[in-house]
Amino acid sequence: MRLFEFLLIVILLLSILLRFLRLQKTPWLYLFPLFSLLVITYHLFLEGYRWQMLPLYALALGLSLASIRQVKQESFKLRTFWTVVWLVVLIIFVLPPVLLPVPVYPKPTGPYDVGTTSFYWIDENREEVYAEQAGIPRRVMVQVWYPAALSGVEKRAPYLPDGNLDAQALAESFGFPKFFLNHLSLSKTQAYQGPALAECFETWPVLVFSHGWNGMRYQNTAQMVELASQGYIVFAPEHAYGAVISVYPDGNIIYNNPDALPSGVSDEEYAKAARILGKSWVGDLRFTLDQLQLLNAGEISSMFAGHLDLEKTGLFGHSTGGGGVFETCWLDDRCQAVLGEDPWLVPYDREIPQTGLSQPTVMMFSESWGSDTNKELVNQLWQNQPLGAVRMSIDGTSHYDFSDLPLYSPIAHLLGLKGPIKPEREINLINDYLVTFFDQHLKNADSSLMELSADYPEVQILQK
Repeated sequence: MRLFEFLLIVILLLSILLRFLRLQKTPWLYLFPLFSLLVITYHLFLEGYRWQMLPLYALALGLSLASIRQVKQESFKLRTFWTVVWLVVLIIFVLPPVLLPVPVYPKPTGPYDVGTTSFYWIDENREEVYAEQAGIPRRVMVQVWYPAALSGVEKRAPYLPDGNLDAQALAESFGFPKFFLNHLSLSKTQAYQGPALAECFETWPVLVFSHGWNGMRYQNTAQMVELASQGYIVFAPEHAYGAVISVYPDGNIIYNNPDALPSGVSDEEYAKAARILGKSWVGDLRFTLDQLQLLNAGEISSMFAGHLDLEKTGLFGHSTGGGGVFETCWLDDRCQAVLGEDPWLVPYDREIPQTGLSQPTVMMFSESWGSDTNKELVNQLWQNQPLGAVRMSIDGTSHYDFSDLPLYSPIAHLLGLKGPIKPEREINLINDYLVTFFDQHLKNADSSLMELSADYPEVQILQK
């Protein structure tokens, strides 16, 4: 919980106990609940309102009004009864902000501060297949995380770039009321908004991330910030119509298009629609690789001109994005290493599992996820992978454990949204494997995924 939220709860608890003690020699202590109104004022001004706190606001007001009335003489039993009632009410009212906190993102462990910025790019060579009108070019929002040189005036970047628009789209995607996740817009990440690129090195290795179906470009922020703190520049394109929401600088908003993966249709029709989606995903990734070349050449104005080591480019992705980076690397030799988190191969070229990938590859899986069709494709791909390929699964995890969702609520696993593994454990685990893999293949570091096994016995790992 945030500072003033915690202080409010402490003051309410003390107010209830003081009312029970009936301190006759210090009657001014009965006015102690009025401090809660001051704390609420600071909380609203400095931290921001969220609906989960409404019951506590009401309780603070009720106790404050009660404190300015003359206290009647009550028997010990009656005072005890009302004290228990107030305490039970306080416990119940504390549950919403505790179970739905404003997420706090872990501090990165690398030596560099982290900055973030965004680009809006239009691919004039691709027509948007999901647009209502013909001839609309494909538009791509891209967020970047990078090693930064802070001047001291930068502010921490919000988790949700578009605030409540993002939060409401996320809530509806999980079947919640629109307002239910608005508090996510109050969350700040460990990256700073728009500082200069660090000058420790002339060039930095590059990573490209691809999110999953109904996901978003910032869904793995904890991973992005860690990788940037370790010396990578990470680009994450947002796959419009497949993402939960895409908000463009001109005000246009694109929501997830469920017809892109239609339900209630034949297997053949579904496979055809999924292949269209897969081509769109891969098109975004290869377009991003093209734009990185223009960025590095200075043809797109940015701080990154001349500072991208494109000879050291890796790709990673989650779910649909995991399959997308596999096909991209299968097609494009600009990719030097690739990692998929619960990769979903159904929307992608069936020749990939038959031939395998030439780049160093990791397939990282949660404990149990995926349809029979996807499992067959994964097994076929594994059989045809060259020596050195790695396949691993993480006990206690589920599909969304590869994203930031475990930070949304301490009871996410009880709701079936994640596995029983603790968030701090899985974040460190996944980050360590990501950094070790890309360090080994893009920085030529003397490291190996197999060496991490002693630290993480919940990982089942195979290497060809």
